[in-house]
Order: sequence, then C-alpha cells, then structure tokens
Amino acid sequence: MQAFLFGRSGLSQTVVVSLLTLAAVALLGMVLAYWTWAWFAPRAEPRVETAVAPSGSVASASTIFGNVPRKQNTAAPTGIAIRLLGVVAASGGRRGYAVVQLEAKEILAVHEGHDVARGIRLAEVHPDHVILERGGVRETLAWPEKRATAAPAARTVKK
Repeated sequence: MQAFLFGRSGLSQTVVVSLLTLAAVALLGMVLAYWTWAWFAPRAEPRVETAVAPSGSVASASTIFGNVPRKQNTAAPTGIAIRLLGVVAASGGRRGYAVVQLEAKEILAVHEGHDVARGIRLAEVHPDHVILERGGVRETLAWPEKRATAAPAARTVKK
C-alpha cells in the first residue's frame, strides 16, 4: 500500500487538484454570469390591460371641455406613419392579413392578431379598413381617400 506524501506530489494528485480547481472556477463563472444577468438584464415590458373608463368621467369631461363630433370614416392617428396598402379578407374560418407600409420604409404582411409594430396589434381585418389596437385603444386605419377627379364626358353614339 502506498501512502501519499505531502512533500512530493505525484502525477495523479496533480491531475486531481487541477481538475477540481478547474471545476471550481467554472462553477464560480456560472454563478457570476447568472447573478450579473439577474441584476443588470433589461426588464420585460408588461402588456397593458384594456382600460375601461367609468361612464361618469367621459360625460363630465365633455361638459367641461366640449364635445367634438367624430366622423366614422376618419382614421385615428397611430403615432407612427402606417399606410394601408391592401387586405386579404378572411374566409373559411381563417384569419385575414393586412399589407401595410411602416414609416415609408418597410412593407409588411401582418396576420390578424399579430403585432404590426412594437405595441401596435392588428385586431381586425375588414374589406375597406383594418382596426389596430394600441395599449387597449382601438384605432381605425382606412384606405386612403381618393381625390375627386373630373368624370370623363359621356360619349353619345349616333346612328
């Protein structure tokens, strides 16, 4: 039987000590990485719940500030420039798509129920407009209004 000498180290003792030191350093690195990420990582943004205004506050606000009638065909501002280019209406139990242009840079085909941009969700797709939802508030994005052009003169055919 061989006894370990403390004055001299053998090859096996050196390998064991080296492996244990390496494992301890790796474990320390993982613990430091975990706690650094836990302390300094960006926080996830919570989704905003749909806010329901009490019925009395809207009525009292309209008496104080006045009430501006809103047209049904007027599109609500969305904050970023979103232009409706086309729609693919839903059929057969499937959801529709909308083709939109963001900030005159990017053209996207967005599935109904998915996000158009950060914080803006495509809620509904209709044949003539789409409804966007931002922070629980619904906004309508309609087709751009066509400019009124002079109608071509009607031709009369003489026999």
